[in-house]
Amino acid sequence: MKNKNLIIYIIICLIIIAGIAVWQSKGFRTEIQYTPRKQIQLTNYTGINISDVESFASEVLGNTTYIIQPVETFGNAVSIVAKNMTEEQRDKIVEKFNEKYNTKLEKEKVEINSIPHTRVKDILKRYIVPGLATLCLVIVYFAIRFSKIGYKKVIAKTILVPIVSELIVFSIISIARIPFSRLAVATGLTVYLVSLIALTVMFENQRNRYIEELENNK
Repeated sequence: MKNKNLIIYIIICLIIIAGIAVWQSKGFRTEIQYTPRKQIQLTNYTGINISDVESFASEVLGNTTYIIQPVETFGNAVSIVAKNMTEEQRDKIVEKFNEKYNTKLEKEKVEINSIPHTRVKDILKRYIVPGLATLCLVIVYFAIRFSKIGYKKVIAKTILVPIVSELIVFSIISIARIPFSRLAVATGLTVYLVSLIALTVMFENQRNRYIEELENNK
């Protein structure tokens, strides 16, 4: 059993080390929402069908990665975000848009906005403080409730398990070159919560066994 646990610990360490090494050398692979990108906005106050804009973009932008997003609640404007977009491509999209919706958008007034890349660490920063605050509260609660099974061991596991779990998740994303996206953030949050739930169940079981042993020894 000890050898099996040792092998598991070694594998976990190797995954984390490899993940950090890939991250340091290549960084995370990110989806278009976080990469340097170009953006234009098209407006039609009688409404816009996203599928129409999709056909324009697909025809003009070709193999360039892009996304189309509604800008206004009432569907009167959309933005086209692409990894790269030339003025010629912008002009063609505006022409097709005007033809489809009988609008008179001026090509030169549809600005191509350059958006810099968003760093992964900046995305994660907003979750770190609430995550650590939650973890501190959980540690205090666990240390009090499960003090009978050894508060030092409880505190150590409560700190290590969530942190190691997160490192494993993001190391796998880094190694496998999975595009970093909102899904990656959601996965990290889910793993964090699952690790705390698993710890709760484990400590409750150990506490119950401890109480049973005390009662049997009376």
